[in-house]
Formats: sequence, structure tokens, C-alpha cells
Amino acid sequence: MRTSATKRLTLRAFLTALGLLSGVAELFAERPVTLQLSSTGGFQIQIAWQSQSVVPAPGLAVFPDYQLHKSTDLKNWTAIGERFAGDIGGASRRFLIVDDLAGQAMAFYRVESIVELPNADLIGEDLAQADFSGGNLLGADLFNASLHHANLRSADLSGADLRFANLTNADLRGARLFAARVLSADLAFADLKDADLSFANLDGAGLFAATLRGADLRFCVLSDADLRFTELNETKLDEHTLIDSKWKTVWEIVNQGAAGRNLQRADLSFSNISEADLRQADLRLADLTAAFAVQSDFSGANLLNANLRFIDLHGARFDTNTVVDAKSRWIWRIVNEGASGSDLHGLDFSSAILTEGNLSGAILTGVSFNLSFLNFANLSGADLTGASLLGADLTSANLSGANLTRANLRDANVTDTDFRGAVFSNTIMPDGSVRSD
Repeated sequence: MRTSATKRLTLRAFLTALGLLSGVAELFAERPVTLQLSSTGGFQIQIAWQSQSVVPAPGLAVFPDYQLHKSTDLKNWTAIGERFAGDIGGASRRFLIVDDLAGQAMAFYRVESIVELPNADLIGEDLAQADFSGGNLLGADLFNASLHHANLRSADLSGADLRFANLTNADLRGARLFAARVLSADLAFADLKDADLSFANLDGAGLFAATLRGADLRFCVLSDADLRFTELNETKLDEHTLIDSKWKTVWEIVNQGAAGRNLQRADLSFSNISEADLRQADLRLADLTAAFAVQSDFSGANLLNANLRFIDLHGARFDTNTVVDAKSRWIWRIVNEGASGSDLHGLDFSSAILTEGNLSGAILTGVSFNLSFLNFANLSGADLTGASLLGADLTSANLSGANLTRANLRDANVTDTDFRGAVFSNTIMPDGSVRSD
């Protein structure tokens, strides 16, 4: 017969091996709870935990179901005890299960957190930052609900009513939204990678800068949806997908390639054409205003008289046969190769994306950077005498040791800008004041 001291040592070894001496157990859906384990005498152990809402305060309290699982080898798991049902709008509860360890040298426990909300009435509820990952929300009524920053990864929202819902920045990777009603919902910056949106209705939905890579859009309604900057790479469309002609063209470019294609006067403004094959494409007079063209191939493309204001060319490919204006070629060079020490006196770099560009030590006298994005750019030691930076974004830019004599920085964003050692002489600052050191 074991002594009480031996039993205490065995229990402590068990808890140490489990890593849960009043510690945290990771749930299957990454919703952690704190398990409290204690001996009840003999070979029995008591496992207790407090339920936690999957919606943080001040949102609606939603408690998941819980099921305890046990294993002796961390490979094979068996459910033990009852499955504790969750609820909506209730209070946190304490759950307790007693298990018999007789004849077992070691045991491991984990808790499964299960979101079961089929057909739930959640109209207009505050569910911001909820963790519904892997949950069952089949047919749930989420009309006008707030799901901002919610984790809905791999959740089943088939047939759910998400009209006018706020899903900004939501994680919907791998989620199932088959035949869901998502009309006029706001999905700006949402991640819908590999989501199933077949037969879903997103008429008038906001998908600004959303990620749809790999999503199934067959039989999907996207009429009047806001697809500015939306990533459409590797998405599945068919002849039944309802989508505006502009965005259908964008989809074709990023999924079928546009090498040699006639895109004269095409409206590609505010589109995401990243990773596109545009070799030898005819883009004369095309509108590429603010297009996201990261890692796109423009080798041999003709961009004569195209509108390239605010185009993002990071990682894009130009070659000697690319027909483009001198300003845009310089912009491409600055963000991809850098222009450290270059003489760029008097050039116009207004309305340009120059984020993280290297212009250290460059001669930038009289240059116009009006309204341009120079955040995180390196302008250290550059000569910006008489340069115009009206409304430019200089967030976290490095201007240490730069010469800002007579430079105009009115309305520029200088949040976290490094001005150490910079020369200020008759410099117009963002607030309109004149600085001379």
C-alpha cells in the first residue's frame, strides 16, 4: 500500500509532466482555460476549471461547450465525463470532474472548447474580438452584429445572415459561408483566404483591402461590392459569379495573366494586381492610380501616358524595354534598388509611394514630394534644400543629418520621424511655423 507521501510525490510528478500545476491548458480552438488539479485521496484526481466567454467584455457573454479528454500517451484521446453545455448571456460557471487513476502510471488531460451556435439569434449584438474559430454558426442571425476583429477561422457560417454586419479585420480563413447573406456587410481588411463563399450574396458588401486568396466565389454575388485593393489571386470564379466588369478584368489579370494583353485605357485604379504577369502588355492611357502592383512583372510593357499616381511598385519588375515615364522609372528604382547619393535636383516625386526607399545622401534640392508616402524611408544626410513636402507622410522616416533649409513640410506627417542632427533654416514645419536653429 502506498504511503500518503508517496502519493503526493506521484501526483506532483504527474502535474509536472502535464505542465499544469495550476497552469494553463490550451484548448483545441486555442481558447485557454486554467485547470486546477488536486488529489481527492486514494487514486482519484479532481480536475476543475472556470468557463470563460469567447467574447471579451464589454461584448455579449457567450460561453462555449466544454468536453474533457484524457490520454496516457498524448496520441490517443478519449472523452471523459459529461459535455458541459454553454450558454448566451449567462454567467461564468465552475466545472469539476473527478477521475480515477488506479492502475495508471501517468495521465494527461486537455479541454475541448466547442462553439455551438446554430440558428442563434445574435441580431445587433456586440461580438467584437470574439473567438468563434472552428465554431458552428450554421444559419445564425448576425444581422447588423459587430464582429470587428473576430476570429472566425474555419467556422461554419453557411446560410448565416450577416447583412450589415461589421466584420472589419475579421479572420475568416477557411471559413464556410456557403449561401450566406452578406449584403452590405463591412469586411474591410478581413482575411478570407481559402474561405467558401460559393452561392453567398455579397451584393454591396465592403471588401476594401480584404484578402480573398484561394476563396471559392463560384455562384457568388459580388455586384456593387467594394473590391478596392482586394486580393483576388487564386480565387475560383465561374460564369455564374456576378461581379462588376472592372473587377472581373482584375481577376483575369492576376489569375490568368495578361502577357501581351491589350489593356489600353483600362481602369485598374485602386486595384490589387500584385504578382501579375504583365509582360509586353499594352497599358497605354490605362488608369493605375493607387494600384497595388507589388511583385508584378512589367517587362516590355508599354505604360506610355498611363496614370501611375500612387502606384505601389515594390518588388515589381521593369526592364530596358519597359516603356514608362522618367518619373515612374525613378520611383521604381528608389523603392527597389535605392538611389543613395543620386543627384535628383528639381525632379517631381509628388503623389508617389516611396515607402522604405533609400535616398540617403541624395541631392534632393528643389524636389517635390508633395502628398508622397515616405514612411520608413531613409533620407539621412540628404540635401533637401528648398524641397517641397506638403502633406507628405514621413512616419518613421530617417532624416537624421538632412539639410532642410527652406524646405516646406506643411501638413506633413512627422510621427516618429528621426530629425537628429538635421539642419533647419527658414524651414516651414507641419503646423506652418518657421524653424531656424
